[in-house]
Amino acid sequence: MSRHKQVVPRRPAPVAVQPDRALNLEVADAERVGIAAVARIQVGAFATSVAMSNGMMLSQAADVAFRTSPMGEDVYRSILAAYGTVAVGEIQALGMHGRGRR
Repeated sequence: MSRHKQVVPRRPAPVAVQPDRALNLEVADAERVGIAAVARIQVGAFATSVAMSNGMMLSQAADVAFRTSPMGEDVYRSILAAYGTVAVGEIQALGMHGRGRR
């Protein structure tokens, strides 16, 4: 086997900086905080999307029920509002989940 000469001769350079363990730990901690924030945001978006989809479905059901039995409109709207209250409470609670625990 023949050796090819490098076009530009290179010498191995010594590593001037050793990995900084403390800095690596700080970076890892910052990444964990970011990943947790992203997860909370995603969960909130998913819960909100499901709640809105269900709210639309229930609103349509209330409209159908009203056409079938107009005297119950107040009850239908109250049921829909109760669902909305539960959904809003759950979504807001997601923002508080795990807070204060370390």
